[in-house]
Amino acid sequence: MYMIKRIKPLSKSTIEGMVYQIRYLINEKHVSDDALAWHLKNMLSDKGIPVDYIPLPAPWNRKDK
Repeated sequence: MYMIKRIKPLSKSTIEGMVYQIRYLINEKHVSDDALAWHLKNMLSDKGIPVDYIPLPAPWNRKDK
């Protein structure tokens, strides 16, 4: 018998914290879309939400010009 891992719902404060981090990365750090996707993947996987593999962009592709 297979065990299905139940994903715990994210709290409002967790979602707000993720939004805050995303806004910071966009407004202050000017990260590229690829780097933002990588950061979001890390945030979600840290919370136990399964995501596909997204490679870290090359250093010269991490910021929008």
